Amino acid sequence: MAFTSLGILVFALLINEFREPLLGIKKGYAPHNFGFNFMFFLPSMLTTLGLGLAVVGRTIKHWKTWTDLNKKLILIGLSIPAIGIWTFMIIRMFIN
Repeated sequence: MAFTSLGILVFALLINEFREPLLGIKKGYAPHNFGFNFMFFLPSMLTTLGLGLAVVGRTIKHWKTWTDLNKKLILIGLSIPAIGIWTFMIIRMFIN
């Protein structure tokens, strides 16, 4: 789940960055941007957040039964970018 979360996050951010050459959606044109964000970007970002939270929760739940510390840290480390991006976006919404 951690690798999937990171993979979907990177894929969604790359598609979002290069949406004009790939999909012909110009930045600033509201109808196309709304459709792109609502149909592709938001579901993929919610999926990454859900997977990231599930991985962190499952890792914390099984902290004592799993003996490999590197495995636990790698799983949490792969999930942190999705949670960090969502935290950054939410803070930015309320500050601006």
